[in-house]
Amino acid sequence: MLLPLNGDASFRRYFRVSGKNLIAVDAPPQTQKNKEFISIDKALACEKVKVPDILAYDLENGFMLLEDLGNTTFAQVAIGADAESYYLKAIDLLGPVAKVISKVELPLFDDDFVKFELSLFETWMLEKRLGVKLSAEEKQDINDAYEYICNSLKQLPYAAMHRDFHSRNLMVFGDELAVIDFQDMVKGPITYDLASLVYDCYVVLDKALVNKCIDRAYARYNELNLLNGMEKSEFVRLLNITSLQRHIKVLGIFCRLSIRDGKNGYLKDLPRVINYVLDECKNDAHFSKLSNIIKKYVVGNF
Repeated sequence: MLLPLNGDASFRRYFRVSGKNLIAVDAPPQTQKNKEFISIDKALACEKVKVPDILAYDLENGFMLLEDLGNTTFAQVAIGADAESYYLKAIDLLGPVAKVISKVELPLFDDDFVKFELSLFETWMLEKRLGVKLSAEEKQDINDAYEYICNSLKQLPYAAMHRDFHSRNLMVFGDELAVIDFQDMVKGPITYDLASLVYDCYVVLDKALVNKCIDRAYARYNELNLLNGMEKSEFVRLLNITSLQRHIKVLGIFCRLSIRDGKNGYLKDLPRVINYVLDECKNDAHFSKLSNIIKKYVVGNF
């Protein structure tokens, strides 16, 4: 018997195979990165990262049988007094994930990629959701901010980048944390997955815990010689900019999920993401005009 499970923001469908410890996946090959999922799954396993074992697959039809990792998500348990231990455990996965870059061919998170993601904000939030048409001056202000983001990200070492390394994409499996939803992995700035975890779109962490996580990540990356001697202060500055890029993208994506795909549940998370964007803009004067645009057109509308 196949029991349907809640899916994610994609068009994949998941079913629990009753009594078999298996998950059946229906991932239409026209839209889903099934080959990438399989190759990245193997690469992560080689780095001792717990991922679902792939028992069988049919690439032509987009079917897979995966190991069932259970029902306990990181988000359910990494709370209260247990939050710190779980988050620090998750931080320790970042280095092995980053090292996958040597084991699998990945798309490059280059300027075109970054700018396309940033463009989703204007297209899907401002224009399609809010009916806003920016002036030529405002467009230039946004473009200037985006150019600064692109130039900043290129100052970072590049590594394998999960792209959605957050509380909903980690599972608790025995005494391990397992990683899922990694088929969109790219080669990009090493701070990206850390930003996804500690500035999570679905939860706001205590500032002291955020700082502990950043300290731990910086130390772990240094131990693995992944930072090329980068100073801590520069690492933190670029982490802020990386997180800003991700959150601007998410503003557009959550609106797109609602408008295009009828998935309205993500709209309730927008106020949290908007607050992240405003806080991150405060940390760098290059983003003052971008912040003004957000305050003018976005704040108060969600």
